[in-house]
Amino acid sequence: MHKIISIIGLCALSLPVIAAQDQDSISEANEALVKALYDEKEPTCYNFTDEIPPEQYIALPECNNIPSSYSGAFEVGAFFKTDATNSAFAKTGIDLDHERGKLRTNVRVDMFIRKTKQFDQLTQTEEYRTTDQKWSTNLQSNYTFERGGKNYGFGFASYEDDRFNGYEYQSSVAAGWGRRWYEDDISYFDAEIGPGYKIDEISETATENNRTEKAFIVRTAATYETSVFETILFKQIVSAELAPKADESSKYKSITAFTTDLIGSLALKFAFTVDYNSKVQGNIKKTRTETSLTLVYSI
Repeated sequence: MHKIISIIGLCALSLPVIAAQDQDSISEANEALVKALYDEKEPTCYNFTDEIPPEQYIALPECNNIPSSYSGAFEVGAFFKTDATNSAFAKTGIDLDHERGKLRTNVRVDMFIRKTKQFDQLTQTEEYRTTDQKWSTNLQSNYTFERGGKNYGFGFASYEDDRFNGYEYQSSVAAGWGRRWYEDDISYFDAEIGPGYKIDEISETATENNRTEKAFIVRTAATYETSVFETILFKQIVSAELAPKADESSKYKSITAFTTDLIGSLALKFAFTVDYNSKVQGNIKKTRTETSLTLVYSI
């Protein structure tokens, strides 16, 4: 009888010990499961956009799975004016961006045409004639030197065919250094500078045949973008292609644009562009301006 009582007592005393051990095992298992599900693993490589503390990523190799993204917009606008000189114009443009790791590429194509109703002395009739026609394309790639995207090297190429500016075409290439001088949640400011080379084909005139002018240039450009209100975006771009010699043409350009959201991916854009060539032919104006109102569809 005493043996039975002793065995029962030992079992009663050992049950809390066994339960405590089981509870510890369960807790350890739960902790291991939670750690496996939620704990961040130590990084073995880094992507350019990863938020990894400097002391961790400085010795890590860059991951092969570099993130890539595309974005862009298509815009179109038309206007018809009826008064003493009836006129109509159409404008369209495509703006595409591709970003892959440290490389950002932008491609822009613009086309513009204006027709004005004029009286033909020969036929004694009125007809619409093209009084303004231009198309241009720009390509720029920026490669960021360090994580954070402050300093970058750029490559730039442009081609412009303007029927009424005295040139058959104007083209240029440039490369150099740029920096993002300021950035916050709603705005940024970039500026860049670098050497380049341009080729201008000058149109034929009554006294001269068409000819080609080539020159080394220094290209400078700056871009500022900010959200004025929640639905209005302001963007200012200024650029200059400076020819060092006095008898060579330098080119300056300014684009001021306001874009306001309408419905979904659709927006309304107002833009004012100023083009200036320091050297022109005949009675062509050095400064040309363009005002446009277009619908923009984001891709």
